[in-house]
Amino acid sequence: MSLHVDAGAALAIDGGPPVRSAEAPWPRWPVAAPGAEDMLRQVLHSRQWAITSPHEGELFERRFAEMFAGYLGARHCVPTDHGSSALVIALESLGLSEGDAVLVPALTWVATATAVLRAGLLPVLADIDPRTGSMAAGALSEHPDIRAVVVVHWACGMADVPAIDAVAAPRGIAVIEDAAQAHGARWAGRAAGTLGRLGCFSMQHSKVLTCGEGGAVVTGDEVLAGQLEELRADSRRYRGRTPVGELPLAETATTMGANFCLSEFGAALLCAQLPLLDAQHVVRNRNYELLRQLLASVAGVRLLDRPPEQDALSLYEVPIIFDPLPAGSGNTWAAAALTAEISMRAYPPRAPLHRSPLLQPWKKSTIAGLAGRFAARHRDRVFPHAEYLARHAVLLHHSAFLGAERDMRDLARAVAKVARHAERTAGRD
Repeated sequence: MSLHVDAGAALAIDGGPPVRSAEAPWPRWPVAAPGAEDMLRQVLHSRQWAITSPHEGELFERRFAEMFAGYLGARHCVPTDHGSSALVIALESLGLSEGDAVLVPALTWVATATAVLRAGLLPVLADIDPRTGSMAAGALSEHPDIRAVVVVHWACGMADVPAIDAVAAPRGIAVIEDAAQAHGARWAGRAAGTLGRLGCFSMQHSKVLTCGEGGAVVTGDEVLAGQLEELRADSRRYRGRTPVGELPLAETATTMGANFCLSEFGAALLCAQLPLLDAQHVVRNRNYELLRQLLASVAGVRLLDRPPEQDALSLYEVPIIFDPLPAGSGNTWAAAALTAEISMRAYPPRAPLHRSPLLQPWKKSTIAGLAGRFAARHRDRVFPHAEYLARHAVLLHHSAFLGAERDMRDLARAVAKVARHAERTAGRD
């Protein structure tokens, strides 16, 4: 597919003309669904603003749980107030012992690891597959003492959970999917979040399915589902038929929980937004494939590999990987250069967790024991594949892919322009 780029044009960051004028708008996020306002109004006047409200009628939280479980093909869904809370209660439901080791990838948002600490467990970092950005099955063999693994589907790709589970299951290791970036992605026809024992989702503002702040855990295990309900609602789970005016939660107390409940306003918004998701996937995925074709002949730049088993994409962030970068410059330069060309924010991934300023458990006195073990466990360890992507990828938010073909052509021309400058002035790492 042809892509015309003026090889001699100066970069916009250096004073040259940009590929795209700042007056040409990009799609904005979030996009309110038709009917969202009406559903929010229903909650406002229902006198049921939370699942702990006296019963007046059907709760949107129950409606969303059924809708999302049906969308994924899961048996059970337990909504939560945040994706981080979903990870915490998923880990707590496994019945592990205090301080047990849990494997997490080094390239992910910090909550994947801090949730492990919040559950009283020890996060152990693993390097990632450089082709996909996600953990691979081989990572488990390096850590004989782990009791669980949190597999993250990163950016717009999926980890090979069946391969990981094939290694984990004989060792009694529970597999949790962190599918916060993968709503609607599928592996050989099965939805992300349903491949492991538990699947965790975030519905935070930037996610493809959002209510501002929210989350959910899905599972096929009925016993775990009941435990999850208690863990997120102060040891209470849903009772059966509830008389008007009575609380819909019964104090079953088979375990001790906390309050991680999703509000009715968030649940109503998710009920409105979920029916839009697949149509948005169609637009984003079509544009992503066009971008892949346009960049196929551009030297020095690439997208993540897509395993053939991943038969449905869910774009959250799209990594553009610049293999050569100018001598003395990193992907912070590439992100700034790309932003200047297209007037849309492009940004580097966050630092891998072993050097993240957000993961410093020794700054929290109540987990001093775990913090000491975490520091000792990771002293002198290196994560070269996570480091490479963190230093060479530039990310684009999924909203950029909700536009038209022209947007992808502008984006491809801008990427090619930056890549050609990088090749001409390249340093090597």
